[in-house]
Formats: sequence, C-alpha cells, structure tokens
Amino acid sequence: MSRTLTIAGREFRRTVLTKAFFFGAVVVPVIFAGVTIAADLFLKPTIVPMQGTIAVHGGGPNFTPAFSTELKTAPETATFTVPDGDDAAAIVNAAVESAAVQQTTDRPDTTNLNLATVTDITADELRAGIRDDTWIAALLVTGEDDLRLELIVPPSMPNSHVELLESSARLAAVDARLIDQGLSPDEIRRLVDRPPLRTVRLDREGGEHTEAQWTRWVVPIVMMGLIWMTTFTGGNYLLTSTIEEKSSKVIEVLLSACGPGELIHGKIIGFGLVTLVMIAMYAAVAGFFLSMMAALDLIDVLDIVVSVLCLVMAYLMIASMMAGVGAAVSDITEAQSLLGPVTMLIMAPLLLIPVVTEDPEGIVATVTTFIPPLTPFVLVLRVAAAVEPLPWWEIVAGLIVGFVAAGAMVWAAGRIFRVGILMQGKPPSPREMIRWIRYR
Repeated sequence: MSRTLTIAGREFRRTVLTKAFFFGAVVVPVIFAGVTIAADLFLKPTIVPMQGTIAVHGGGPNFTPAFSTELKTAPETATFTVPDGDDAAAIVNAAVESAAVQQTTDRPDTTNLNLATVTDITADELRAGIRDDTWIAALLVTGEDDLRLELIVPPSMPNSHVELLESSARLAAVDARLIDQGLSPDEIRRLVDRPPLRTVRLDREGGEHTEAQWTRWVVPIVMMGLIWMTTFTGGNYLLTSTIEEKSSKVIEVLLSACGPGELIHGKIIGFGLVTLVMIAMYAAVAGFFLSMMAALDLIDVLDIVVSVLCLVMAYLMIASMMAGVGAAVSDITEAQSLLGPVTMLIMAPLLLIPVVTEDPEGIVATVTTFIPPLTPFVLVLRVAAAVEPLPWWEIVAGLIVGFVAAGAMVWAAGRIFRVGILMQGKPPSPREMIRWIRYR
C-alpha cells in the first residue's frame, strides 16, 4: 500500500506542479471569471447619438408620424427588485429578466434626429443625397395594403443605428395600418401585452416554491458537464502518461520497484487527485457566480453529496478504460483505434441530456441509471433536475451498481495492465484484451 501511495504522489506532483497544468486548471478559470466581470463592467459598447435627417418616401400620411414616434419612444428602464423571501429561483429569474430588459435600453439617442417626407424624387436621387450627406439614411415605402420597406444607409452607419431604424420602420408600418382603421396603437399594445408570469410548484409535503424554468436544465447540465469534463481530462492524463512511460522504457524501471497492480492503482489514485484539483477550481468559479446572484441554494446538500460520489465513480470508470488502452499500445497513434469505442461510451451521456432533464423520473432516465458507464452522469442529471427528490432506493441502488461496475472495470484494467504493459509491437484487438482479462 505504501508503494501505491508513493506512486500516486509521484503522478500527482509531476502533473500538478507544472506550468501547463497550473495555467489550465487554475489560471484559466480565474481569468474566465475576471474577464466575465470586466466585460460586464468595462466593455459595454459606446453608442453614438443619431443626428441629422432621414428621408421618408411614401407610406401615406400616417406613416412618417408613426415612424417618428417609434424612433423617439423612450426604452423601458431596467430595474431589479429582489422578490420577497429567500427563494433562489425567484431571485435568479428576476435578475435574468432585468438583464434582458437592460439589453433593450442600449439604443441610440434620437433627440436630434429629424424625419423629412420627400416626394417626386427617384431612388437614385435618394442614394445621391445620402452620399453627399444631405440625409443620413432613407426609407422607401411602397405598396398600399401590402407595404414593402427598403432602408438605404451609408457605409459608415453603426449596426445599432441600423437595427433601430429597421425595428422602428416595421413597427411604424403596423401603427400606420391601425391608425388608418381608426384604432389606437398604444391601446392595442396594452391589450396584447403579455403580463409577467410567476410559476409556483407545489410539493408533495404540502409546501410550495417559486420556479425559474431555465434553472431546471441549466443547473443539471452544468453539474454533469463539470464531472464529464474533469474526469475525461484526468483520464486523458492517465492515458498519455502510461503511453509515454511505456514507449520510453520508464515503466520497466518502475516495475522493478513495484508490482503491476500497485503501479496502476497508484496511477489511478494520483490522477484522481489531479481531477479533484480541477473540479475544485471550476466548482469554485461556479459557486462564485451563484453567490453573486444570491442563488447558492439552487443546489442542496443532496445534490452535492451525490455529485461527489458520481465524480469518484465516473473517474474510476473512465480512468480504468484509459489505463487499459494505454497499457495495450506503444504510442498515441496506435491508441486511436482502441479509443473509438471508449469515446463512444464517454460521449453517450451527452446525448441523454435532453431526455433526462425533461423527465428525470421517466423510463429512459430510470433504466440508463443502472447501465454503466452511464450511471454516474445520468444519476447526477436526475438528482439535479428532479423537482421532487428521487426515491432514496433509486439513488442508493444506482450508487451501488455504479461502484460495483467501477470496481470491476478497475480490476479488468489491472489485468490488462499486467499483461500489456511490457508488450511491444502490433496493438491487440479488443478480443485479445478480453483474453488478457481472463489470464490466470
């Protein structure tokens, strides 16, 4: 056991105590958090005011006034009011809605913008007027019952100005039609305005809680994504380390000091600690953003406990597959043929995300919980996405099945490692690797 821990410490140090790992696992998450905050604070675009005259050709007597009204209507002001109580879903939902409204306020100032209705002029003359700065833009309105709009802008006009002109022109066309029918556009908008909606979900114990619908799929995907990304990265470190040491004959020196079982177990433990470092950094960044939104209680204790257990389970499964492949080949090129089935197994949980998050207690979600190596990924998705806690027996049974399968996979990887680690030449076929597992 002491030699296994010694090997684990060696693998941990030679991986973690490198500039590349420090930059990828520590610096990158910190930079990501810093850039996200800095972009929100300092990188907002400066939108210049719209000044000058826009020529409007056609559209009838009501179009130009309606166009002017739409251009100069003040945008809705973004306000964020913290909902009553400490419901994290309600707080996050209010923050998201406020951010969405804030985006609509980033529009140009049109205080000094004028409209001029022009007649008896051709489209070519309008274009010439834009080129010589008589007008900053021109709008051609053709047709009567079926209006058609053509916006002509100079090459230097910013995108924000163009977007405002486009949206205002379309709304003005609708307003002009309503006014022609004797209707009030403001009254019509008031009648068709969609009111805010608050979803309250009842639970089986008689309580209730506010639900932000998007959190039901964002939180599970983020949790499962962290586990998938870090375990796959840790397993890939194990694969490349094993292949490098085998091709450079370092593995023979190591085997002179310990047995194959001690070596592979030490490698798995060592790179498992590397995986924990990575997950800790990314989880810290995720927790930082949740704390900024006062939404840490979107993830309860059960989610965290099950996620940690699923992380260990997923790593053991992926690491055993990677270690087996690394021991069977002599270089990374040979590993590609054997990594195909492994990659398919690792990618399979990503295909199940829509099905599991939509119905965490459905047949597909329940069945795949007990199919290794899908078990850890599906289980963490179900626990995080379920509105009501899953039956305790399903969680316990899933964990038991998963850890039994993980133990069997580690055992099988050890058998492959014992035979293949000193072999050179043609890489084995999957059938040969199965025979290696059965060798006494």
